[in-house]
Amino acid sequence: MDQEDDMDESKNMFDRDALMHNMSALDGCRSYMTLFAAVGTGILGATGGRGLACFALAYVAVSAALLARMRGDAEAYTNEGVAKHLVGGVTNYALSFVLFWTLSYALVHIY
Repeated sequence: MDQEDDMDESKNMFDRDALMHNMSALDGCRSYMTLFAAVGTGILGATGGRGLACFALAYVAVSAALLARMRGDAEAYTNEGVAKHLVGGVTNYALSFVLFWTLSYALVHIY
């Protein structure tokens, strides 16, 4: 029994500093993606559903690229599953996307 407990503990061990660094890097990538995708969407003049589709496409594309960079093993780098990595946290970036999307749309097409 002791060997099994030791094996279970070794599977759950991770470096907290490395995890914090990885999560911070992911947040930075997704934040920049939100900014650039929103400005591009606003400049192109997308409105309504097309704009939201641009956000969804950009978010999934960046998440898939990050997952490819992690060699498909998101759990080793972020301690979260692949599905959560691909679509988790969308709401954290959606409001920023809408802000920059409407700002760039207004600056280019209205003023």
